[in-house]
Amino acid sequence: MEQEILHKARDIILDIVDIEREKIVPEASLRDDLQADSLASVEIVMALEDQFKIQFDEEQARSFVTVGELVAAIEAMRCINATPKTSV
Repeated sequence: MEQEILHKARDIILDIVDIEREKIVPEASLRDDLQADSLASVEIVMALEDQFKIQFDEEQARSFVTVGELVAAIEAMRCINATPKTSV
């Protein structure tokens, strides 16, 4: 599942930031390694939210440093959203 998310995240990052695909690895820093400024980082997060039908709160959206953190957060959100709700 994480590989699928990473693959889609790479495609989105490539659409927003002019960087080589090989550089988009889980340990890559959005700012330092991928040269994504704050606007590009926001665009990446918003595009990922649209792609995966999830919503991060504002504080969390600003806290992502690496591609791996983004992928892990998306995976976690998808698991939470997939968990059936029980009625009380």
